Amino acid sequence: MLKTRETRVEERKEEKRSEKRDRILRAAEAIFLDKGFHAASMNEIAEAADVSTPHLYNFYASKAALALAVQLKMGQETFDALKTAMSAGKKNPSCESIFDSRRSSLMLTILTECTRNPDIKEKITENGARLRAMISEAGGISQDDQEGQYRILCVMAMYLGMSISNIFTLVENRELMTKILAQAESCILPFCGDKKVKAAQH
Repeated sequence: MLKTRETRVEERKEEKRSEKRDRILRAAEAIFLDKGFHAASMNEIAEAADVSTPHLYNFYASKAALALAVQLKMGQETFDALKTAMSAGKKNPSCESIFDSRRSSLMLTILTECTRNPDIKEKITENGARLRAMISEAGGISQDDQEGQYRILCVMAMYLGMSISNIFTLVENRELMTKILAQAESCILPFCGDKKVKAAQH
């Protein structure tokens, strides 16, 4: 079916808008990670993204909304990497992202915003649910398996806590810490590694 001229024009507009959004997110990520959430300004981000400040606000109504978008973008990248690793049957997917104190600081800021911004809380909750679903699928754990789901929550809390802890206490030997985290994860989720046993069976 041939596309009409109007359809092609609209598609091109959407492509340009998507390209501009990606440019904004890349600029915001670099500035947030370099300066932190509070020191970064929307004017600075707009300049780095080569858009006007009013135009930036057309995409994101506030700095918190933009920071959330950046956090979700980074979370999606980690999510995709974990999914690929788990699909390939790797025992210990890379934990590098949790050792980046700048990412952890931004994440902590966003989590703090959850207490006063219901929209941000909803997005973070959705992201957590997606991660739980991925781990459930990898381990063959039913959504109705309460013990299995609680085990998954424990693992997620462990990695979240490690990420936040890294803001204050630098992990010098990342390889060793990754090994320890993997061992702890295998104890909580017995299906990890070569066992492939459902957590509910233990």
